[in-house]
Amino acid sequence: MILRIILLILFLLLLIMLTFFTLYILIPSINKQDKKNEDPLVPLHLSPVILPEEKKYNPSDKKAYVLCSCHKECNLNRSLFNEEYTCIMAKTVFGSSLDCKYACLGLGDCVKICPQEAIKIENMTAIITSNCCGCGKCVSICPQKIIDLIPTDTKKAVVCGNETGEMTSCTKLKSEENISWGDKKDFKIWDFCYRIIKRLK
Repeated sequence: MILRIILLILFLLLLIMLTFFTLYILIPSINKQDKKNEDPLVPLHLSPVILPEEKKYNPSDKKAYVLCSCHKECNLNRSLFNEEYTCIMAKTVFGSSLDCKYACLGLGDCVKICPQEAIKIENMTAIITSNCCGCGKCVSICPQKIIDLIPTDTKKAVVCGNETGEMTSCTKLKSEENISWGDKKDFKIWDFCYRIIKRLK
């Protein structure tokens, strides 16, 4: 008789434990696994995921041009600049102490904002390449106001934004240079491939 009572108690305990395991461990873990497959903000069964279209810029009949020569020699104190600075920061802090207040600061604000990756820095000066589509984003972000849009058929231009000629030791002051978009036709295909590979990464 005692043995039957003990077995009945053990059976009831086992049944209670099985019920507890099913209700509080097994079922919640299954539901949790199903929820992982859904977007935590917008469940997939409620709304499809719509990715924004990449904004495309139509080429215009103008291209950006930097009114500062990359061939210049100038007594600009570049040691004041930190590589982590932006052009706007350098202009705010060191603007009045530069040898030429119209010189390109060369810290690449225009490079970062260009959607075509059409700007490179050479001799601490921005250079526009043939990839430029003339969107004008670099014109508005340059704190020196030395980037301008010019017609693509322009052959020569005064590559200098210095209006007064004062306070500068620049060797290219108000000099006229042949317009070059900063790359050679032979290397355009390699530049195109490089930009595709970089975007895929």
